[in-house]
Amino acid sequence: MVKTDSRKNSLKKQPKPLNKYLKYSGLAFQFLGAILLGFWVGKWLDNNYQTERPWFTLGFMVFFLIATLIKVIRDITHE
Repeated sequence: MVKTDSRKNSLKKQPKPLNKYLKYSGLAFQFLGAILLGFWVGKWLDNNYQTERPWFTLGFMVFFLIATLIKVIRDITHE
């Protein structure tokens, strides 16, 4: 006969709904930060290579935005 300890099972941490809300409330700031970081890096590269059009700025903004989206999707699906 296998004995189960009810205290051990009850001590497992259950995620609270408020914690999930707080976790995802910062998504807007993550996206904003990613876009701004991509803008800053791209702008710096455009100035260094003296490009006619802001290709680096556009490319890095899109790259960082896609990378953030992938991170968020992985975080959501691994819960």
